[in-house]
Amino acid sequence: MRSVLNILIFLFLSNGLMGQRSFSLEDAVGYAREHHPGLANSRLEQQASAAEEERLERQWLPQVSASADFRYNPILQTTLLPASLTGGSGNELVEVQFGTAFSSAVGITVRQKVYDPVFHLERELKAIGREKAVLDEEFEQKRIRLRVVAAYYQALLNREACQNSRRLLSSLDSLRQDVRIRVENELENLSLLNALNQQYRQQQNKAYADSLNWKASLAGLKLEMHFPSGEELRLTDSLGLSMEDTVSLNTADNYDIRNYDLQLEESRNALGRLNRSRLPTVDAEGHLGAQFFSQSPNLYDLNRWYGQSYVGLTATVPIYDGQDRQYGEQIENLKMEQVRNQVQAYRIEQENKAIRASLQMESARAQALLARQAMETAEKNLQLARFNYQNEVAGFQPVFDALQTLVNSREQLIAAKKAYVQALLDAWLLDL
Repeated sequence: MRSVLNILIFLFLSNGLMGQRSFSLEDAVGYAREHHPGLANSRLEQQASAAEEERLERQWLPQVSASADFRYNPILQTTLLPASLTGGSGNELVEVQFGTAFSSAVGITVRQKVYDPVFHLERELKAIGREKAVLDEEFEQKRIRLRVVAAYYQALLNREACQNSRRLLSSLDSLRQDVRIRVENELENLSLLNALNQQYRQQQNKAYADSLNWKASLAGLKLEMHFPSGEELRLTDSLGLSMEDTVSLNTADNYDIRNYDLQLEESRNALGRLNRSRLPTVDAEGHLGAQFFSQSPNLYDLNRWYGQSYVGLTATVPIYDGQDRQYGEQIENLKMEQVRNQVQAYRIEQENKAIRASLQMESARAQALLARQAMETAEKNLQLARFNYQNEVAGFQPVFDALQTLVNSREQLIAAKKAYVQALLDAWLLDL
């Protein structure tokens, strides 16, 4: 019977562990990147850009087309000619019909680009599009990591706040038991026990609220990871903040700066295409076919088929476009000026944000140092106050005050960590 019970317990524990997945911070980032649809779309965009480049290159291959038609002309064209052409005299005109009732044509046409003044610029534009797709994927990778890190840190901070509330609840419960014993021995007033019970109930509500915040932060992490909401998620990493990070601003590989550069490249490319569109385009074309003319629709009558062919070059020279190119150049120059203004404003904005993040991190470090010092003092005061209270040297109020100070110091330390994490994330965002 005992062996059966052990097997059932093992199966129960195994099912519980199988339903729960553990993630370190890097595991969570990897899972999010694997399941994020935006990242998959960025890769698809790169494939589309590569296909566009290949499509453009293949426009220089010969373009071959076949054509065939069959026509019936129920009313032949009639014209008037001088009667003298048919042996008549005078100024008389005679009616003459042209054409046949049935006609057909078949043929193969081959076209080949010979010279396109804007082709290499079109190729450069496609290359810019591919570079933008690569840049978007890099940005999506970094953005996913930053959002998951922020959600993971938030969950860890809320877990720490929840643990702090539970520790205080446990300490209050221990104090209640001590005071209850003293009340039963008529060594303490009942009103003190009632006050402690009220404080304990309030702390129960706070611990419950903190546990809800902890669960909500886990749900937020699942949201960023694209993790199933019904599955359990366990965090294996601790916060482990050294709080010694520094802000280093490097906008050379920043997504926005690189994106602005690509916008400028697109505008310069557009200007080049507008300038070169004044040049002629040259195409070669060859055609080989046959035409059928007859009063009957007998297409098998080979005597009624007449061959035709031609080979030639076509040059297309733009002469007047209603000043379209002039206005196009003006628009692109204005776009470039807008981008340059955005770049200048963006650099100033990033520098100010870097200074602000650095000061916020320094402020959070100072707050954390004060909170740790206050915790050390409060722990010593709590030990002394308990000793004095148990030995009837002092009353209960110093114990409660020291405990409350210790809890407040822990909460201040958690708040300082939250402020530091937020400033750290803002600093990381600068180099995204």
